[in-house]
Amino acid sequence: MIPQFVTLADLEAATGVCKKCGLRLGEQRKHARTKRPLEVILSKGDLPSIQGDIINISQGGALLKLRDWTHFAVGEEVRLEIYPPHSGSSKTLAQTVWLLGLIKRVEAKERELAVAFHEENDRLGRIPT
Repeated sequence: MIPQFVTLADLEAATGVCKKCGLRLGEQRKHARTKRPLEVILSKGDLPSIQGDIINISQGGALLKLRDWTHFAVGEEVRLEIYPPHSGSSKTLAQTVWLLGLIKRVEAKERELAVAFHEENDRLGRIPT
């Protein structure tokens, strides 16, 4: 999980649900996911940035719902700017997390993307724009 936005209680709750459910024990993901009301700005190459929301997020990736749409393909690299939960306060660089990822699934009709985070993000930390 992204420690800047996910509390230990949220992580424990997500893990507990997975352990209790049992419906998909053979299909469990490597990382537990949690739903967070996070804003995201996605950048792809030289195209204009696209705003959206994170549907759910884990240490390994996120499912995004975008407000606008362009052509996306599996395997494309994208850059994500993730902001804390929606609030009336302005966004600050101190609250922003920048991550690089690869598109793993495209759902054009729903305007959703599944993105797997690069392992290098752990070494890079915050990536200034």
